[in-house]
Order: sequence, then C-alpha cells, then structure tokens
Amino acid sequence: MKNFIIKNTDKVEGSLSQEYYFQSLLQYAYSNDLLSKEQFENIQIQIIGILKELVGYYTMGESTSVRVEVAESLLLSIYYTISLFLKNNFKAIESIDLIKKNNIKEIFNKGQKLLKVKLNECTTLLEYITKTKILIKNYAYIDTMEYGIPLFFKEYNFRYESHEVPGSIDYPLANYEINLAGVEYIERYLKNLYLENLFCSNFNFKDIDELLNGYDKKSYHLLINVFKIVLTNSIGSILLNRSAKNLLITSSDKIYIEYKLKDLSEAQLKDNILMAIEKICSEFSIDNQELINYLNNISVEISHEININKIDKIFITPNNEKENIIKYKDRKSIKNNLFRYVTEEIRTCNTVEDKIKIIKEDIHSLRDLVDVLGADCIFEHEFYKVFNSLEDIEIALLIKYLPSNKDLDSDYGTESEKEWHEKLKEYLDYIDDYRKKNIMSLSNKIEI
Repeated sequence: MKNFIIKNTDKVEGSLSQEYYFQSLLQYAYSNDLLSKEQFENIQIQIIGILKELVGYYTMGESTSVRVEVAESLLLSIYYTISLFLKNNFKAIESIDLIKKNNIKEIFNKGQKLLKVKLNECTTLLEYITKTKILIKNYAYIDTMEYGIPLFFKEYNFRYESHEVPGSIDYPLANYEINLAGVEYIERYLKNLYLENLFCSNFNFKDIDELLNGYDKKSYHLLINVFKIVLTNSIGSILLNRSAKNLLITSSDKIYIEYKLKDLSEAQLKDNILMAIEKICSEFSIDNQELINYLNNISVEISHEININKIDKIFITPNNEKENIIKYKDRKSIKNNLFRYVTEEIRTCNTVEDKIKIIKEDIHSLRDLVDVLGADCIFEHEFYKVFNSLEDIEIALLIKYLPSNKDLDSDYGTESEKEWHEKLKEYLDYIDDYRKKNIMSLSNKIEI
C-alpha cells in the first residue's frame, strides 16, 4: 500500500489543499499510515510548543494566554508558515519524510525567512505593476491598484497572521488561484496582474476605454477583467487579417468571423485561436514565456466561449464604430416617357445579359430600378441574374422596399411587385450566409 502511494506522487499532490497544505499533509500521511500515531502526536506537541513561544512574543511576555480566536489565528499562521517552506522546496512525500525526521521549529523558522523573501519579491512586483498601469476608467481596477494592493503591504503581519490577505483587492483577473492565502495569494495575484498590464500596454489606452464603453456604457462601475476583453478583440482582429493592435470590430466584422468559424470543430476552433495568439505575440514581439503561457491559457477559455456562445456576445464593438446610420439620397428619376421606352426595350431583349446592360446604362436611381423590377419586363430565372449583377449596397437598398425588411415574410402590392419581392427573397436564401448577413446588416443601417 505504501509503495503504491509513493509511486503516485502526483496524485498525492493533487489531493492536498493549497490553502491548508500542512494540515492536509498531516491528515493524508496519518490516514495512509505514512505517519504513526506517535509521530503524529509528537508533531502536534511541537506545534503547541511553537504556539506558546509565539503567544509570549504576541503579549510581549506579559501573559501566557490569549483569547481563543487569537490563539486559533496564531495556530493558522504557524501552519501557513510551515506550509510555505514545504511547498516551495519539497514534494509531498519528501515533506512527510522531512517532518518525521526534523525539528518542526527549524522548519517553521525557515518558513519565516522565506516569508520575508517572498514579501521583498512582491514589493518588486508592485513596482513593475505600477510602471505598467493601464490608464482606464474602471473603479475596481483603479482602487485595487492605488489603494487595495498597497494596503496589503501596510497591514500584512508575517509573524502572527501570515495566512491572512489584508487590503481591498476587488479587481478580478482573467486567471488566478483562489485557493491560496497570505503572501502566496498576493504573489500570484501580482504576477498575473503584471502579465495582464504588460499585454495591455501594447494598445492605445483610448482604444481600450472605447472598447470598454462598447461593452457597457457604465463599464467603469463593473467588476470586469479588462485584459480578457482586449485580448478577445485582438484575436478577432487577427481572424479578420488585420493588425492585432486594432480593437475595432464592427457588426459586419462579427458576421464575417461567424462565417469563418461556423463549420469548425471544437479542436479546429482551438487551433485557430492558438494560431491567432502566435500572430499577436509575433506582432508585439512578445518573448516573455510566462506571458505567452498566460495568453495561451486564456485563449483556451475564449475558444470554449466562442464554441458555446454567439459571436455577437464574444467580440465587442467599440462606441467609435462609424457605421451606425447610412443616409441615402436617391438620384433624380428619368421622365415617364423615357422610362416607358427603356422598359419596352428591356422587354424585347433576347437575353438577360442584354437586359442587364440596358439597366446598367440607363437606370441610375433606386426608385427607377424598383419600378423596372415591377414593370413586367424581367421574368422568372432572369431575376436571379439581374440581382447577381448588382452591388451589395444596391441589394441592401432594394430590401428597404420590401414590405417587411426584418423578417421578409409578408407582402402586398401588384402581382408584378409581389413577383420581384419573392424573387429577391429567394435570391437572399440562395446566396451564402455571410453575404446575406452582411447585406441585411447594411440594409438595417440605411435610412432612405
């Protein structure tokens, strides 16, 4: 049984709590006969000895007793300090051998020294984070950067409360361990925040603000992760064959991305997103391996979200999108007698190609084109070729003349008008989804 456990070191590591490492290590070792009852009790006695000594320091020698809650906190601090040293230097099985053979007080003292080292490293990290701070209007981010994190260093007590995380850290990261405590928590938080800041520093902060405003007009009040929103739109920009630095993704762009990704399997989608990350790293000359790994990890989440959600919800359209309303001013219509002559000429053509040529040469206004379509001079299969000869903007304009340009499911008018309406619907159903969505999106923006 013991040999089996030793050979499965990874399973042992995975079964232990990261927040209460030493306690779970003792429990695991005792439950699996890796510690005898006598050894287990001896370790507990040594812990009590450290606690008594710590109480003496805490009360400055004035008392040998404290309130129960203070004693419990001191005990947790002792466990945490020992845990920190063991986790950072040994595997679980090695740690069990260590605590069986060594004085627990020595391990505790080494843990306290390591705490000081970790605190100094975190102070340096804070300097890096301050230098890479994103200049955005998000209260949680600003408050955490300027008040919450500095408060940790001001109030953290590594001697008596090493397991605590003082301060006010509200800003959510894209990826961080929540099952850590004390200096380990702040170390992981600061490392990940630094990586996120470092990535976002490649972008114009004004562009980021506009992107967040596109996410929500009151984004400055929300607990949102800015880095992930920026990364997602940067990936979208790569999928559009643009610069990674460009965060502008329009409504039409989303239609194209959806069209490009719609038939991909989950594995293919993941590969496409990872390739986008490679291009982003190349464009920004990112060679920090920690940042590259971080980007890859978050990209897996983004890939999964794209797979289960609508593209429109994944990629954000900044508020500086310049395609809101298109005001169309029609050209002057030709005179009635000339119009009758043109329609008669079209009617007598032998081929649809000749009809299209006349339309291109003589019809220059939308109103005249609509009238030609309903003038009994184009028939059956000819409609498809006529529509196919038009630009997307012209098709989008024709849709405005349909009885219902939203659902295309109702009609009225003369029989000739109904015919071209129906043929246009059939044409829209025939063309590929991407082009249809793009035309419909364009039509919705047109104001006649």
